[in-house]
Amino acid sequence: MVVNGRPLRVGEEGPEEDGGGCGVELNVVEEDVLRSRSVYCDQCRVVGWSGHPVCGKRYHFIIENDSIQMAGRRRTCCLRCGTPMAAAESRCLLCNFDMEGEELEECGYLHLDDSSHLLHAVVHANGYGHLLRVNGREGGSRHLTGRDIMSFWDRLCKVLHVRKVTVMDISKKQGMDYRLLHAITTGHPWYGEWGYKFGAGSFAHTSDTYQEAVDVLSGIHLALYSSHRSPIRTPLQNTIALYWSLSDRQLVTVRDLFRFIMHLLHQARKDAEMSKPAMDGHGEVESNVLCMWTNEDIDRAEAAMLKVLRAVQAGRWVSWRALRGAASKAVDSQELLDYSLRGLRGKLMDDGHFIAVRCNAETSAIEYRLETYNNQSPVDATVFGPSVEHLVHDLRFLYDALLNPDTMLSSQPEVVGASARNAAAKILDCKQFIKHYDESAPESPPNPILLAVRCSIELLDHPKDYTAPPVELVLLPASATLGELKMLAARVFQETYLMFHSFQAEQLPDFPNLSDTTPVKHVLSPSQLVRVRGRCTGDNRRIVQFRMERGLENWTVDCTCGAKDDDGERMMACDACGVWQHTRCSGISDFEEVPEKFICRKCASPRKGKGGRGGGGGSGGRMEMASAGRCKDEIGSSVGGAGKIGRLATVG
Repeated sequence: MVVNGRPLRVGEEGPEEDGGGCGVELNVVEEDVLRSRSVYCDQCRVVGWSGHPVCGKRYHFIIENDSIQMAGRRRTCCLRCGTPMAAAESRCLLCNFDMEGEELEECGYLHLDDSSHLLHAVVHANGYGHLLRVNGREGGSRHLTGRDIMSFWDRLCKVLHVRKVTVMDISKKQGMDYRLLHAITTGHPWYGEWGYKFGAGSFAHTSDTYQEAVDVLSGIHLALYSSHRSPIRTPLQNTIALYWSLSDRQLVTVRDLFRFIMHLLHQARKDAEMSKPAMDGHGEVESNVLCMWTNEDIDRAEAAMLKVLRAVQAGRWVSWRALRGAASKAVDSQELLDYSLRGLRGKLMDDGHFIAVRCNAETSAIEYRLETYNNQSPVDATVFGPSVEHLVHDLRFLYDALLNPDTMLSSQPEVVGASARNAAAKILDCKQFIKHYDESAPESPPNPILLAVRCSIELLDHPKDYTAPPVELVLLPASATLGELKMLAARVFQETYLMFHSFQAEQLPDFPNLSDTTPVKHVLSPSQLVRVRGRCTGDNRRIVQFRMERGLENWTVDCTCGAKDDDGERMMACDACGVWQHTRCSGISDFEEVPEKFICRKCASPRKGKGGRGGGGGSGGRMEMASAGRCKDEIGSSVGGAGKIGRLATVG
């Protein structure tokens, strides 16, 4: 492996001490796939690129951790005792172990596997890549946020003219799956802020089923959780009511609720960082709300509520709900009362009292009472919004109650229970997202010096199940001939893919009657795709070995959910027919061990598979036989886990 470091500045403009970004070193690691301990790419295998030929080079882009504990010392470690070592060191200062040759190469792979990197991405020589890791402030970065790192990576991909990049979103925050939470609040994953869209869904989910699931779960009306049958309110109802009372806009759906809480949380953290009191947290929205009542209406509502506060025992707090209920005897409009209640914070009275407001974390209620100037400052009395800890607690509670498919059933109304759980499970099953940089790239203006020709390869005498590689862009002099086009196109594919190392171009089937001396510009229309036909000479074993990123395995996937290829989820093979299917779709829980013997439904049927296919994700279909079952259990436990570069953990 060859490592090159490039000093760069990442983040917003401005001084570093003011949060204006910081200087980092981008390590670019060139990996020779022929010498790699992992020839095949596991990410390509599960995102639909398993049929791509193996590229000769992989390029890793790494920004190391910038924390004080890591600075200047983490790029490798001793293979004997594990002591961290600087990149240039080969001898361990602790155990005196001297590493040479293969040991140093192994250290390089350990560096790639390091889970503390702020950024780790890999791009194949053909322009297809994978974003493997992003660690912002919560991941240990001192200066860079996750947004800083993602914005830098996005710009870098555009500069490098990367074609497509995938990311497996399995991040969690406060115990919540972020791809589910972010999909509910914004309609797309966090990576969608930079153009990443649905790439590949597990269990045969498609882009349409993913979007439908997001719409169903986020569009559930909050009114369904308000039961009028019982006078006793549940913690869920109290929590929803709290944010109803805090919001200046009506919260109608689940999306409205979570979006509002995320806004409050962002504002509370921002205020905490700036050492300012957390006021309402929604003031910027409040200023945009047009008042539909006259001053006389508001004064009348405030007078009714003040009358209630003066009537209660001194020092006693009155909840929002109780105060509004008592004042409703004098004011008919509930909307007017809600509006006026928000204006009571810190309101000064002529008799030396003011209205104090607080958020009761135990009851999830806004409460009011009259206090004198001697007890508390009127300014402090307006600091009533939920704290960061309170907001995080409520967010986690509502996530478990309304979004988490494993815990939501006890709190879901019957009318939406099953559909909500199914929608949440589908969203969680979709972890692979992709950005198509080649689709958004602007077309280059005509170049009088160079010709850019899109070429595809057709292999004569190709092996069984051969899949053509992606189209490559070949740059030619303006005076190039068809013969030179064949030669240069062959060279591009030779340098990109190991399989085509000995490829020789023989024909241009689109121009069968033209000689090799014909100028390309005379026969080629703009953006025309040119097919180059030829054959690979020499050792046929090289063609077989490097033909596909999926490797030499020849598996067949035919699951009841509709999956036809490896999607990264746990699978097992039938001991009778050898066909792979998901353990979950065979009624085996993700927490259960894979059975030693397994027979699929088709083989277990008396009709030997002539019957219809089963439904997805059902139960049953297990029968013990004499041979041992096989399991595609996990892709890996972490980036580069189990000795493989760039592997990520699967969920499920």
